[in-house]
Amino acid sequence: MSRKLGILGGMGPLATVEFMQKIISRTPAHNDQQHIPMLVSNNPQIPDRTAYLISNGKDPFPALKQGMEQLQQAGAECIVMPCNTAHYWYPRLTGCCKVHTISIIDSVVNEAKHRHYRTVGVLATTATMMAGMYKTKLAQQQIEAIETTESEQQAVMNGIYAVKAGDVERGKQLMKPVFEAMLNRGAEAVIFGCTEIPVALAEQTLEQPQQCLDSLDILAEQCIQWALDGEAELVA
Repeated sequence: MSRKLGILGGMGPLATVEFMQKIISRTPAHNDQQHIPMLVSNNPQIPDRTAYLISNGKDPFPALKQGMEQLQQAGAECIVMPCNTAHYWYPRLTGCCKVHTISIIDSVVNEAKHRHYRTVGVLATTATMMAGMYKTKLAQQQIEAIETTESEQQAVMNGIYAVKAGDVERGKQLMKPVFEAMLNRGAEAVIFGCTEIPVALAEQTLEQPQQCLDSLDILAEQCIQWALDGEAELVA
């Protein structure tokens, strides 16, 4: 592979590493040289996206923009953000970006459409839920979104922050019951719309793949396809 992928990460660090591992493990490579070159900005100091959107925290946009610019200057030919909530700023960021980008939100919604789902559950940060980032895009594809109750959403947020703190097992204990409740309420699959969620619910993704829309998995596959398309263009 020769196309350089830029990853604007650190939101959180564990999710960024998990994302890179997914790309590496799924790339059809037989040696080092056939893997995708990755330029990674793993910056945990980017201000908390949810805190800004729901409680007047520090604006993360300047740090996101700076990270994107640094990746471009380093030679990235495509930039992705393995953070769902950060996609609140995606339109502004792409407006000042000179290279190709792939949206994690659009990628997940397109996958739901491709699988012909009519009803899906959404697990995400409170900010992502309040901004309707998935619900709006799903509605455009005539897909109904099942959202969390107040108590379920609190469990999801506690689970997300447990993973950010390194307690993956605690994150699983908090979020697995909410995942199961979504399925019991009629969801054909559940969107893991925060990149800490696939880390905690990795077992569910493995055992129930058709009931999981893992945003990290889906974005990784899109990145690999982008790189493969570039190789095909070189051969042609």
